[in-house]
Amino acid sequence: MGKELVSVVPGDKDFMNHHDENKDNDKVVDDDKSANVLAKQMPPDASDPKTADSLIATQIANLSVADREKAYMDVHGMPDDHAEETQELIHESLVRLQNEIDMLPDKKAYIIADRMDSQYTQDRDFRLGFLRCEKFDCQKAALRIIRHFQTILDLFGEGKLGMDITQDDLDMDDMDALYSGSGRFLNAYDSGGRIINFLAGVPKLFKTDAVLRRSFYNIMVAFRDNAEVQRRGAVSVCWTVGSAEGTSGDNPDLNWKLPRLHEGTPMRVSAVHLCYTDDTWKDRMAIMRSGLSKQLIVRVRLIHGTIQECLQYLRRHGINPACIPVNENGEISDHLEYCRRLEQQRMHERLNYPLRHSIAVPSAQDVLLGKGTPFQNHSGNKSLRQVVSDRYKEYEKAQKGVKKTIAAEIVDSVRGNGALFLKQDGKKWIPVNDEVAVVKVSAAFRTLRLKGGTK
Repeated sequence: MGKELVSVVPGDKDFMNHHDENKDNDKVVDDDKSANVLAKQMPPDASDPKTADSLIATQIANLSVADREKAYMDVHGMPDDHAEETQELIHESLVRLQNEIDMLPDKKAYIIADRMDSQYTQDRDFRLGFLRCEKFDCQKAALRIIRHFQTILDLFGEGKLGMDITQDDLDMDDMDALYSGSGRFLNAYDSGGRIINFLAGVPKLFKTDAVLRRSFYNIMVAFRDNAEVQRRGAVSVCWTVGSAEGTSGDNPDLNWKLPRLHEGTPMRVSAVHLCYTDDTWKDRMAIMRSGLSKQLIVRVRLIHGTIQECLQYLRRHGINPACIPVNENGEISDHLEYCRRLEQQRMHERLNYPLRHSIAVPSAQDVLLGKGTPFQNHSGNKSLRQVVSDRYKEYEKAQKGVKKTIAAEIVDSVRGNGALFLKQDGKKWIPVNDEVAVVKVSAAFRTLRLKGGTK
């Protein structure tokens, strides 16, 4: 059978009854109170599993009996109910939250964002997400908001402060990490109603910042508009099969920073399940555990076993194995469907968020302006040619003014689905205006005419 570990604590019974003899011998370091959660340096012994075990044992020793019981319930998918959100509670909390923000000294990124768009930073629903995350502890919620904007500044730059991050804000490396499927939120929940954050080791190395930006984007998509998800929080499942070498988890810097990323978002993580089948993951997972906050580090569980043993472990902890998107070999099984959902999400963002001035990676539905095979073979250009072919006879019979109207209708139809007409500018793509897009469509009709029209 797989060997379930709770750091140095071998089982939940021992976890609940762990004595406090370490309190006088070990000094617990308080969480970093600075805004920049990604700046904390990784200690030289972070990859040592014994060091991680000792750290967790120290944190457990400093928990009260009630806190230990709460952690136990969280890990097993039995969280306590969230507080009733009365209008009085919401109003008073929002007022106190602003006071707490005003008292924090380290909030450079927040100040910049507030100057750029105060309606965004002070939006009621935006702030409620952070209050729900901290169960209406206004002091903690204020710190989380300050960390949120600092995280955006660190990962995306000053120009992205004061706005929601969309796929159009991600570069090629970010999109590669996003569409790999190695990190996403499942459309599934544990027995406590908490959304499942699924992290899988895939046979490819990604840049640290690319995965952090991907992960930040995923968290915000899952949490920013869903009040129930904000109230209940998330559980994380780290799923790794086979050797760690050469995979997305073979990156010490990433393994250290990723566990801290959620501290700058409205996501409350209640449990972390680290499932692995190969011993090469031990040092990588030691780094992941060492990077967690003291509130979360005691909610980490490890399972080392076969694929089936890992799945059965998840079942015992309130997670239905059927919702984990892996095949009998433990590999991601829904990649194509997942990518289609991402494309749909991107089109939704195009229709509901401000248009970006430039885009690093066109979508599959975008129409690219330019000559040559790469442009013509782009799926969005192929779709446009099909629409032009379908309306060719109508276009040829029409008067000049009507021809322009038909071309404009096609432009509106493309844009109505969230696609853009883009021209290349160096390494970026820039959306063109209606006039240029109409010219592009008209040119497609002329090209079809020169080829003899439709058959």
